[in-house]
Amino acid sequence: MLDRLQMKNIKHSEFASHETYCYEASVYLDGKAFALVSNDGRGGCDSQYSHNNYKGENFYQDLRKLEEEFKSLPKTNPCKYFPEGIEQTFEGWCHEQVMEHLLAKDLKKLLKRCVVAQIKENDELKVVQWNKPKAKPDWLMKEQIKQEFPEVKILNDMDHEDAMSIWRTVG
Repeated sequence: MLDRLQMKNIKHSEFASHETYCYEASVYLDGKAFALVSNDGRGGCDSQYSHNNYKGENFYQDLRKLEEEFKSLPKTNPCKYFPEGIEQTFEGWCHEQVMEHLLAKDLKKLLKRCVVAQIKENDELKVVQWNKPKAKPDWLMKEQIKQEFPEVKILNDMDHEDAMSIWRTVG
């Protein structure tokens, strides 16, 4: 079901995000414009409206069906504050998409200026970064890192999904 949804055109305001993300975005269902979602960043619920290009019969009826599909999904994995997990919702999915968008944006920016790698040190995996040298090519730095940490995984050299999988462990 989640593969039927896609969030696009995410606009996020860092300065206005207080209790929740301050954002607005478009959601597509089965490849078609479905909803406009937004949050003012002050801790309230998302606003959900039909997209300007929505072609369905009744947006709110379709939204209720979508929420029922989310309710049928298993709860999220347990965590410290929610040992039973959390019931999945469309709003929760939207916030996850914004978080994923921001993580990807941060990683992209970091990879431009640093060599980022997952290393094993004292039997513990860590993600570390080195500023790219201005006078030398960064491949030389990567070779030095590989010599010092033979089991290193350099995020700069990975495809986006693999790098994001490691990056998510940091933030």
